[in-house]
Amino acid sequence: MLSDPSRWCVVTHHKENYSLLPAFMAYYRQYFGFKRAMIFCGMTRGRTHDSLKQLLAEKLNMPIPVMDKTCFTPAGMELKVCELTDGDFVLWVASYPATEYTPGGKFHHLRSDVHAWGASYLPPEIMRTMVVDSDEFLYVKDFKSLDMDQLGFHFIDVIPSEIWPPKTLKFSLQGWYYTRQARPHFKYGGRIAESLARLTGRGLQHNQCKTYWFCKNRMASFTAWTHGTAHSLSGCGGLNVFLDDLEKCHRILRETSCCYHLAMTTKNHLFNERMRLQPRLQTDYWSDQRDGVRGKETMDLNAAEKTFNRSIRKSIFPVIEDNFLLPYLSA
Repeated sequence: MLSDPSRWCVVTHHKENYSLLPAFMAYYRQYFGFKRAMIFCGMTRGRTHDSLKQLLAEKLNMPIPVMDKTCFTPAGMELKVCELTDGDFVLWVASYPATEYTPGGKFHHLRSDVHAWGASYLPPEIMRTMVVDSDEFLYVKDFKSLDMDQLGFHFIDVIPSEIWPPKTLKFSLQGWYYTRQARPHFKYGGRIAESLARLTGRGLQHNQCKTYWFCKNRMASFTAWTHGTAHSLSGCGGLNVFLDDLEKCHRILRETSCCYHLAMTTKNHLFNERMRLQPRLQTDYWSDQRDGVRGKETMDLNAAEKTFNRSIRKSIFPVIEDNFLLPYLSA
């Protein structure tokens, strides 16, 4: 666990996608030992701050907070802020009205704005932040490595299950594997395409893995992470060398650092959350690519089902079984 949890806060962002929240909080509290957390919540479908407090308190088995604060971001956006507490654990919740989906450029500016406010709101003793998406479960064996300014995490993506939580968890060693499988040169060719996928770069690309910075100033400037790990310590390179030995690959991940990425847990998760909250699926290379324009899968369940079966349901890249997260998923 963290050597000095009082200096740390885990920070994430939600927009009506709270299915993983209990597991997320259980994991970062129990495995890392975080005693402080902050969530920015975009409220859609007519949700109010009061209904949000009730939802979070119920999901996390924590008392509903009574007091609220009204705060304003550097750009002047109004936030409703409250604290949920459980013993010595404090969760700061900052909510704001949001639309069902937000164009990527606008969402980037919004997150930059609220993160700048959040860094200034945190108590001065908190100097280290772990800024992660709500479906990112970072793992590191040696917690001392978090004292460095930056650390790279190889991403492995969960293979969707019939039910959630499942009895076993399977992950593709290729992060965001479905985006690669949907590319034109893998969409056609059947077994030939699969062979090429395994041979080209030994099947793995790491440009979608992430490097994280843990200084609070990075949160304030919204530069707490970047895609790629080429300029940071990570296990990405070792995986390429030993990709033919899955047991050794698994050992590399468990001995260094990785991110268990729970992007699409079930088919229902894809249909009920991702399609509703995103203008276009990451597998969509054929629709209008302008920022915010909706792809056909988000409006057509039949098209979405075909996309799921073709690009998401099964990875053509190497797969490992890893049940490390299972105890937290039943939280």
